[in-house]
Amino acid sequence: MTTTNNSKDELSVEIVSNSHVQQSLKPNISIIKAKGEINIFSSKKLKDVFTDKIDEGVTVLLLDLSETTHIDSSGLAVLISTQAKLMKQVKGGLVLYSIPSSIMKIFELTRLDKLISMVIDLDAAVDKGLSY
Repeated sequence: MTTTNNSKDELSVEIVSNSHVQQSLKPNISIIKAKGEINIFSSKKLKDVFTDKIDEGVTVLLLDLSETTHIDSSGLAVLISTQAKLMKQVKGGLVLYSIPSSIMKIFELTRLDKLISMVIDLDAAVDKGLSY
């Protein structure tokens, strides 16, 4: 499932299925890549993808933010609610990786870096995801 847009300011959400780590992933782990802005207009798209994956039995979501250009409070709310849902319902979690420094500053200011697992790259995200 891939959702794409033409503008770099809009959000594109992609389910990654051709990663070099795919063989080491358990079926309950899914990799998702967000490209563009996660804002009040686009955060529902990300939430819908998260919900679909959780409904399919995924308990650990690995979110690649390397091509994310902006996140606002509605995007933060999606991450918080998804983390809470994964922890409460399925004893899983959300792992963010490849986070641009401008977005990492937002996570630090809001202290989300204490609530949601954040790691440097995909390999570290897989290691963290396998620990759930």
